[in-house]
Amino acid sequence: MFCFACNYYAVQCQTKTEENQLVQLSGFIVSFDSTQVLPYVTVRIEGTNRGVYSDMSGFFSLVCKQTDKIVFTALGQKKLYYSLPKNVEDNKLTTIIRMEEDTFFLRDVVVRPYSTPQELDYYFARIKIPNSNLSLAYENLNRVPYSSLQKGILADGAENNRWYQQAQAEKLYYNGQPQPIPIADVGTWYRFLNSLGNKKKK
Repeated sequence: MFCFACNYYAVQCQTKTEENQLVQLSGFIVSFDSTQVLPYVTVRIEGTNRGVYSDMSGFFSLVCKQTDKIVFTALGQKKLYYSLPKNVEDNKLTTIIRMEEDTFFLRDVVVRPYSTPQELDYYFARIKIPNSNLSLAYENLNRVPYSSLQKGILADGAENNRWYQQAQAEKLYYNGQPQPIPIADVGTWYRFLNSLGNKKKK
C-alpha cells in the first residue's frame, strides 16, 4: 500500500507539472502544398481569448501550456487544430503549420436583359425608388423657415470656446502697449478709398 501511494503521488505530480509547463510555440503557416505563406492567420488557444496573428511572412509565436490545443483560423482556409507533442525539450517548439484551402460553392445567378428597349422604359418609368436620407432631410428642412432657425439656435460650446480664445489672443497680442485705433490707420483709409474707386469704375 505504501508503494502504491508513492507511485500514485508521483504520477499526480508529473501530470500537474505537464499541465503547468509553459512552451514557446513558434513557426510558419503555409498552404497545404507549401507554395505560399499565409499572413494574418488567427492563432488562438482553444477555450480562451488568448492568441496572436501571423505576420506578413506567415511567422507566429505564442506562449501556451503543454496540454493546450491551438486553433488556426483564416478566411478561405479550413480550421485547423494542433496539439503539442509531449516532453518538449527546452520548453521551445518550432513547427510548420499547413492549412488546407476551403472551397465555397454558391448558387448560380442568371441575369437576363429585358427583351426590348421599350419594355425597359416601361418598367423603369414605373419603378418606385425609395427616398434617400438626403432627400428626406431636404423635405424636413423646407417645412421650417431658415430665419426662425437662426434666431432660435444659440452658440454651442465649441463656438463659445473659439470666441473666448480669440479674445484672449487679442489681449495678449497688445499686452504692455496701447492698442492701435483703426480709424487713425493710414493704410486702412487707403484701402477703403481704393475700394470706393473700384466700385465707381464698375
